[in-house]
Amino acid sequence: MWKIVRKSLLVVIFACSANAVANDGLAITSSEVTSALDANGFSLSNLILGSSQEPPLNNLELSQLELFKPILESLKLELSSLKSPRKDIRFDQDFFQSRKAGFILVGVINRMDRGYYNASRFGEIRFIYRMKYDLVDNGKIVRSKLPITVNAIFDAGLNKSSEHCAQLAERWLETKNSSTVHDLTTLGPLSPQYFSYQNLRSLEFNIQGVREGSENQENFGGRAQYLLKVYDWVGNQFEEVPLENQIDRARLVKDPALLDELKNWILKNLNLVDAGTLVVPKKFLSHRAISIAPGGLVRSTNRPYFDLFKPEDFHGVSFEKFEQIKSYNGLIRRLNDTTCTGCHQTRAIGGFHFSGMDPMKKYPGNSVFLPGSPHFMGDQPRRFEILNAVAKGDDHIDYSRGFAARPQARRSQVLQGSGLLDGWSAPCAVKDDASFNSWTCAAGFVCKPTFKTSKHTREEDSILGTCLNPVQKIGDPCEFGTATTKSYGLDQFTRTNDREIVDLNPKTTLCSPQSQDKGTKTGGFWGGNLRSLSCFEDAGGLPPEASCGPLPASKPGFNACIGKKNFDDCLEEFSIGVGLRGCDSLNPCRDDYIWTEGTEPHRGVCAPPYFLFQFRVDGHPRAAGK
Repeated sequence: MWKIVRKSLLVVIFACSANAVANDGLAITSSEVTSALDANGFSLSNLILGSSQEPPLNNLELSQLELFKPILESLKLELSSLKSPRKDIRFDQDFFQSRKAGFILVGVINRMDRGYYNASRFGEIRFIYRMKYDLVDNGKIVRSKLPITVNAIFDAGLNKSSEHCAQLAERWLETKNSSTVHDLTTLGPLSPQYFSYQNLRSLEFNIQGVREGSENQENFGGRAQYLLKVYDWVGNQFEEVPLENQIDRARLVKDPALLDELKNWILKNLNLVDAGTLVVPKKFLSHRAISIAPGGLVRSTNRPYFDLFKPEDFHGVSFEKFEQIKSYNGLIRRLNDTTCTGCHQTRAIGGFHFSGMDPMKKYPGNSVFLPGSPHFMGDQPRRFEILNAVAKGDDHIDYSRGFAARPQARRSQVLQGSGLLDGWSAPCAVKDDASFNSWTCAAGFVCKPTFKTSKHTREEDSILGTCLNPVQKIGDPCEFGTATTKSYGLDQFTRTNDREIVDLNPKTTLCSPQSQDKGTKTGGFWGGNLRSLSCFEDAGGLPPEASCGPLPASKPGFNACIGKKNFDDCLEEFSIGVGLRGCDSLNPCRDDYIWTEGTEPHRGVCAPPYFLFQFRVDGHPRAAGK
């Protein structure tokens, strides 16, 4: 087996270097601390029951709670409605009632930057849970998380006084990476002075319901469907409610009068749209959403505003006066990335922005190195600035934010040169557009199109590219093609060249392409990925941008193994160490890739998320009877 070796155990929250991304006061992500909180009154069942007395419930016990039954019935119905060619690539719903499965706390997130959402409150505190299992299959213990998150949202604070709000913000600012459960729950932000179970507002679910691999879905290198649902605590029960800013596109298309009403609402609230603080009235919204990965906003399914409006609908708008939406294309981009589907598929990790962090060296080949997505990391300086302003008691808080793809420049000086803003992997403008002309690349990088355009490519799809190396290096894409959309939901990515490699040694470097050799049943991620054939590159060592990590599909047979053996056995048999793009909190991976554990204690490596079984619903043992 290719083994992961670390020189030391490093607890990473966000920053891997001095003066990096602001971290203290914004989130609790240490797996050691979140596990302890989960076991001491902050499990999902504790929050639902409003009591710290019960130990965490497994999924069988949770499914028997009268409060949770309506949610479970709703989720099962929605998941069953997702289209899938095979049963074995769907989420196994037996996990919902398995005593060997449960939800575990992976993060507590300060969202006091959302103070605009409810003027009488001070923003939110969010508890993020992942489903996990621990069962015996074919005589072997198998453990993994599953691609399901539950976001338990609490209103921040216990009263409406500005003094209390400032004190709560101060308690969060005092929270450090080294804070213990005792620190957090006695005098800290989770103590009874500042936190109450009664402040639970809603439960948000993000569930990968179906995942078709690239061997069957060559277009975009696979297709995963994610169900998004929200349930508010109303009275003494949970009720299904519309998703925030997720417009009901199908209903609007069928009702021109309602669509016209939405357009007029947007015109009257362009300042809020520009600031990113719009709250679309519920009459326009949907009770469910399906996002698709990989592909981000190239996929029209992730853009509910696709083809709803035309430029002439906003004729006469003086876009130049706004900070963000300085053009019609910028307006549509902003509207889309404030929806649930648009946000979840922008600079995300397989449909998620927060996955939690795994204990190092515990799950070889199935471990996440950093807890959040590039979007999550890039937004930390803005959130930190707002938290400081709240702690100081400022009367006028600037809650505005940048686009989901790129942080507000005026609040992100600390990110300059990093991939979170304008370094390698950052989005940039390849075409002239007033909303995006400032999206340039840092010195040493050039803006390259993500794909080539054709006569069928929409203008809004051809504006942005990616900051990459002038000459290809490890981690760069090696295949290019055209992206077209015939109509909403019908997107196509077509390779225009098989493999494009420039000035790299073919004896030591390989293009891991979307188009693999026929008969291997591997497929590949769209765009491909340059990597070395080993961790030694002919004993000359890896280049500085690369790091050593396990790749399970580096030799034939891995996908054929899945389904016949436990995924742990397949990882052990087929994973070998190769040179992949190195990553840390300031140097993220390309869109859709995930920072997974490698050999270095201070860096992870970039790999397609579906090489990690905790990010795919297929390939796991069946839960029935276990």
